[in-house]
Amino acid sequence: GMGKWENAFSHLPIPEPAGSSSLEMRVLAVSVFGAAASTVVGSPVTKVIELLGSLAAKVTKEGDEEGRQYDQFVEWCEDNAKSLQHELSNAESRKEELAASIEKSESDIEEAETEIGELSESIAEAEKDLERATEVRTAQHNDWVNRNAELSETIDTLSRALALVKKNVAGLTQVDVQAVSKVTNTLTVLLDGVSIANDDKAHLQAFLQSASEDQDEPKGGMNAIIEILNDMLEKAGSQRSSAEKAETEAKFNFEMVKQSLNDKIKHDNKSLGDTKHRKASASEELAVAQGDLGDTDKDHAADSASLQTLQTDCMVKASDHEASVKERSEELKALAAAKKVIEDKTGGASSRAYGLLQVSSRSDDVSEVARMIRHLGRQQKDFALGLLSTQISSAAQSSQGADVFAKIKGLIEKMIQRLLDDAKAEAGHKAYCDKEMAETEAKKAEHEEDIEHLSSKIKKGESSKAKLTAEIAELEAELGQIAQSQKEMDSQRSEEHAAYVEAKADYEQGVEGVQMAIKVLKEYYGGSSFVQQPEVSTHSAASGESSGIIGLLEVAESDFSKLLAETEADEKDSEDSYDKQTKANKIAKAEKETSAKYKTKELKDTEAELAELSGDRTSEQSELDAVLDYYSSIKKQCVAKPDSYEERKGRREAEINGLKDALDILESQGVGFLSVKTAYRHRM
Repeated sequence: GMGKWENAFSHLPIPEPAGSSSLEMRVLAVSVFGAAASTVVGSPVTKVIELLGSLAAKVTKEGDEEGRQYDQFVEWCEDNAKSLQHELSNAESRKEELAASIEKSESDIEEAETEIGELSESIAEAEKDLERATEVRTAQHNDWVNRNAELSETIDTLSRALALVKKNVAGLTQVDVQAVSKVTNTLTVLLDGVSIANDDKAHLQAFLQSASEDQDEPKGGMNAIIEILNDMLEKAGSQRSSAEKAETEAKFNFEMVKQSLNDKIKHDNKSLGDTKHRKASASEELAVAQGDLGDTDKDHAADSASLQTLQTDCMVKASDHEASVKERSEELKALAAAKKVIEDKTGGASSRAYGLLQVSSRSDDVSEVARMIRHLGRQQKDFALGLLSTQISSAAQSSQGADVFAKIKGLIEKMIQRLLDDAKAEAGHKAYCDKEMAETEAKKAEHEEDIEHLSSKIKKGESSKAKLTAEIAELEAELGQIAQSQKEMDSQRSEEHAAYVEAKADYEQGVEGVQMAIKVLKEYYGGSSFVQQPEVSTHSAASGESSGIIGLLEVAESDFSKLLAETEADEKDSEDSYDKQTKANKIAKAEKETSAKYKTKELKDTEAELAELSGDRTSEQSELDAVLDYYSSIKKQCVAKPDSYEERKGRREAEINGLKDALDILESQGVGFLSVKTAYRHRM
C-alpha cells in the first residue's frame, strides 16, 4: 500500500518545520524593514518604512498559518491514502479467496451432477433387471405349478390303477377271461386321461391288450401290468421330485438375485441422497460466495474511486500551496527591494528635509532596552536574557557615542543569532523525531496487522488439522473394524464349510448305503412269483415283510437325499452371503483407504503450511520486537522531555519578539539592523 502512496504523492512539497519557517520569516521582516540609521525619527520616510515593515509582518504571519494548515492537510492525505490502500489490499485478498471458493463449489457441483446421473442410471438399470427377473421367476413358478399338478394327477391315477390291478389279481382263483377283460378295459379308460410318456402309455396299452386276449395265462399278464405300473409310478414320482428340486433351486436363485438387486438399489439410493445433499450444500456455498464477491467488487471499485479522487485533490492542493509559497516569497522580496531603494536613495534628502538626528534621549532608550530584556528574561525564565540585560547596562556605562549603540546592537544580534541557531537545531530534531516516530508507528502497525493475519490463518489451519486428524482416526478405526469383521467371517466360514463337508459325506454315504440295501432286497425279493402255487411245506421268501423294510429304506433314502439337498443349499447360501459381504468389505476398505490416503496427504500439506505460517509469524514477531525496541528508544529521545516542543518554541519566539522590540527602540533612534539581514542571507 505504501508503494502506491509514495508514487502518488512523491512530488508533494515537504513543508519545513513550523518553528523554523516562522522565525526565519520574522527575522527577514525585521532585518529588511528595521529603520535605517540615516532616516529621521518622525519623518515621512520613516513612516513609509514602518508601514512596509507592518505589511511584511502580516504577510509572514499569514504564511505561518498557511504552512500549519498545509502540514495538517498533508498528514490527512497520507492517513486517508494508507487507509484506502489497506482496504484495497484486503479486498483483493478477499476476492482471491472467494474466487477459489467459487471454483471449488462449481467443481463440487459438476462432480455431484455426474455422480447423480451415474447413480440414477444404475438404479434404473437395477430396477429393470429386478423387473425382468421377477417376470422370468413368475413364469417359472407357473410352469412348475402346472407341471406339479399334472404329475400329482398322474401319480394318483397310477396308484389307483395299481391298486385296482392288485385287487383283481388277488381275487383271481381260476382262469376268468371275462374278468381280466373287464379289468383291462377299466385300466384303459382310467389311463386315457393320464399325462404320461407316449412310449410308456403305448407299452402299457399293448400289455393290457395282450392280457385281455391271453386266455391261457391271464394272471401272468396282469402281473406284468403291475410291474409296468410300478415302474411308471416310480418314474412319475422321480419326475415330481426333480421338478420340486428345480423349483426350489430356481426360487433360491431368484431370492439371491432379488436380494442383491434390492441391496444395490438401496445403497445407490442412499448414495444418491447423499450426493444431492452435497450438491445442495455446494450450491448454497456457491451462491453465498458469488454474493460476497459481488459486494467485494463494489467495495473495491468504490475504494479505488475514492483513492483516485483523494490523489487528485491532494495534488491540486499541493500545487496551490506551492504557488502560494512562491508568490509570498516574491512579495517579501519586492517589499525588501522597495525598502532598499528608500534607504539607498532617500537618506541624505530626508536628513536635509526633516532635520538633524535626535540623540538626546539615547541613554534613556538604552535603559529601557535593558529593562525590557531583563523583564523578558524573568518572564521566560531564561538566565541568558538576564545576563544580556546586565551586559547592555555595563556597555552603556563604559562606552560613549556611537560605539555604545554598536556594541549593544552587536550583543542583541548575537543573542538573536543564538536563538535562531537553537530554533534551527531543535526544528531539525523535531522533524527527525516526527519522521522516525511516524515511520516506526507505521511499521509497528504493519507488523501487528501481518501477525494478526498470520495468526488467523494458523488458527484456521489448526482447526483443519484437528478435523483431518479426527477423520483419519475414524477411518482407521473403521478399517480396523472391517478387518476384524472379515477375520471373524473367514473363521466362521471355514467352520461352516468344514461342517458342510463332513455332513455332505455322511449324507452321501447314507444314501449310497440305503440304495445298496434296497438293491439287494429288491434283487432277492423281486424274483419271487406271486402266482398261486400248490401248498408245499418248504421255505418261501418273506415278501410281505421285505416290502415294509424296503419302504422304510426308501423313506430313509428320501430323507437323506432331502437333507443332503438342504445342506448343499445352506452351504451355497452361506457361501454366497460370505462372498457378497467379502466383496462389500473390499469395496468399503478400498474407499476408506483411498479417503484416508488423500486426507493424510491433505494433513501433511496443512502441517507444512502451518509450519511455514508459524515461521513467518515468528519472523514477523522478531521484526516487530526490533521495531518496538527502536520505538522505545526514539520515544525516549523525542517524547520524554520536561517541556513540549511547542512550549519551547513559544518561549523562544517570545524572546526573539522581545529582542526585536528592543531593536525597534534602538533603531527608532537611527541604529540599523543590516547585519541580521546579512546573517539570514548567509543561512539561505
